[in-house]
Amino acid sequence: FFSHIIGLFGQRLWFYNKTSHYSDKLKINDSCIGCGLCSQICPMNNITIENNKAVAGNMCTMCYRCISHCPKKAITLIGKTVQEQCQYEKYIE
Repeated sequence: FFSHIIGLFGQRLWFYNKTSHYSDKLKINDSCIGCGLCSQICPMNNITIENNKAVAGNMCTMCYRCISHCPKKAITLIGKTVQEQCQYEKYIE
C-alpha cells in the first residue's frame, strides 16, 4: 500500500514539470453542459465549474480522465475534437 502511495505522488511530481504547458492546450468547447463530472474525477482538482461551464486551471498532468468521461465530448487536449472516448472497461474481456 505504501509503495502505491509513493508511486502516485512520485508520478504526479515527475509529470507535473513535464506537462506544465499542457494546461494551456486543454480545450473545453461550447458543448459543455456543466455537469461537473470532469471536476469530480480530476485527481489534481484542475477543473472547476463556473457559470455552468467547466474551466481548466494550470495543474493538468495529462491523465485524460476528464476527456474520457465527458458525456458531451467537450474536452480535448490534443486536436480540435474528440473522435472516440476510451476507458479501460472497453478493453476488459
